[in-house]
Amino acid sequence: MLFIRTPYNSETHLAEASHWAQLGFTTVVQDVRGRYGSSGAFRPYDLEGADGMASIEWMTQQPWWPDAPRLVLYGASYGAHCAVETAAAAERSEFEQLIGVSVVVPALGMGETARNKDGAFYLASRHGWWAQHGDSAVSQQESRASDVLLTLPVSEIGAKSDPPITSWHTVLSALRSDEERSRTVARMTIPLLAQGGTADWFAQDTVDLFSWWGGPSALALGPWDHGMRGSGRGERMSCWLDDVLERHPWTGARLYGASDGPAHPLDAWPTAVEKTTLPGGSFDADPLQPFPSCDLGADVGFLLGRSDCLVRPVPSRAGIAVGSPMVRVDTAESNRHWGAMLVVHRRDGRAEQLAQGMSLDNTVHLGPISTRIHYGEELSVIVSAHSFPRHARDLQTGEDHLHGRRTQAVRRTVRGIVVEMPA
Repeated sequence: MLFIRTPYNSETHLAEASHWAQLGFTTVVQDVRGRYGSSGAFRPYDLEGADGMASIEWMTQQPWWPDAPRLVLYGASYGAHCAVETAAAAERSEFEQLIGVSVVVPALGMGETARNKDGAFYLASRHGWWAQHGDSAVSQQESRASDVLLTLPVSEIGAKSDPPITSWHTVLSALRSDEERSRTVARMTIPLLAQGGTADWFAQDTVDLFSWWGGPSALALGPWDHGMRGSGRGERMSCWLDDVLERHPWTGARLYGASDGPAHPLDAWPTAVEKTTLPGGSFDADPLQPFPSCDLGADVGFLLGRSDCLVRPVPSRAGIAVGSPMVRVDTAESNRHWGAMLVVHRRDGRAEQLAQGMSLDNTVHLGPISTRIHYGEELSVIVSAHSFPRHARDLQTGEDHLHGRRTQAVRRTVRGIVVEMPA
């Protein structure tokens, strides 16, 4: 039996539920509290574990509950949050009929969706999600306010959106809970399947969930975005479910798009690194004309000649490149935000963005990469002051980047750049 909880309207899952039923998996789909067919007030990322466990307890009292139940929690994006939190609640309740958790592009919590691991605020995605889903019982159209992301202070964006985002302040104050979550999921003994894409906002969270999970864990990662179109995730999950029912679920990572043939297998996400020190330099940075963010996988050749960044070649070799790169900016400047982008210069002339990151200090964790570097292709790193509108801007006045109003153009000076690449 599959159990899905969603804020995106349970009726949109009917076709999928019918498909799983045809494969022999009874599927229960529920709107979360305060959304669509469920009563109450929607409080995003709050009490989903308790609500999920209460729903399971209700299900066990129904006449259609099987005599020998085997339940799997399943969800994508916010639904993945519901699945993980419900699994944690089931573990605390010693509910023994839960046999697995399957998640896709997991949005793991309020803080995890608001900020990256380096504390940078996800401006564009959080405004888009909360304007559509966060303050109502049903999803709305995108905000009709033009150029609202340029608003300063960022804290006033909620009021200036159309319609307004009344809970915007709760998004701004949300903090990540990586340490607590890692301890929680490390206690899990049931199997996990985590599927995600390197072009997804939450790709590193997908990898971390796989790595932290205490029970048998499997990761499927490919060149996909948050929509996971063309990823084959349903077929992959079906095979995993069969394995779980046979009590021998596959473990380790399967990486798609990095090799020319079948998926590239790994036992665990790589941690070994090769460090390279690159020369520094200077550039001008202006919050009113910030360095732009781009979709992962996009051709960013037009950025290479900009004067508000540093572009440095990174030594590389042909082959499969998998891991989570990191960039350290050696600078005497304090209280500065730094952005970094890893680019591969493909043989067809494209400058493909492989990974990006933004940090509130000089250590920038880039998102995970899984790609092939062909002979004749080279890597570069781009260091900048901004990544807008993906992330909120460094105002460069010393004011808080979410509550400050004043901006200042400054000249940034970098003594050197250390790039840590997967070995």
